[in-house]
Amino acid sequence: MNDQEDGIIKLIRKIPNYAKLLLALYQDKEVPAKQKTILSAGIAYSVSPIELIPGIIPVAGQLDNIIVMLWSLKKVLKRIDPELRDRHLENAGITMEDLEADSKAAKETLKAIGNGAVKLAVNGAKIAGYTALGLGRRLFRKKD
Repeated sequence: MNDQEDGIIKLIRKIPNYAKLLLALYQDKEVPAKQKTILSAGIAYSVSPIELIPGIIPVAGQLDNIIVMLWSLKKVLKRIDPELRDRHLENAGITMEDLEADSKAAKETLKAIGNGAVKLAVNGAKIAGYTALGLGRRLFRKKD
């Protein structure tokens, strides 16, 4: 297993912790309404049918949602009182370092999926082109 696979597996295992953190921040009366709006935007994006990468695209669509949710959590956690932040992180069993590492793992995995899709499309186009070229040559040979 490479570092990228290890990172994404760790992230997947922590999703319940992130959900717990998100819910706790949202329910906490000490978290300012402005920060709850950021959390709401992350949630809305994740459940909206209008996304940069639709959820019907396996893995990539889900990673897109996770990236947005982690981004919204990072924004809120960086803007609230440090004691409040530390208390919520501890209760969820997460550190800011975890959050940074998991965000990075999700982005790198999504990038790798994108690069793989581009390579697949390019190779598919090459195969289609060579096939069409071969058929064209056969057709022209038969006419001669």
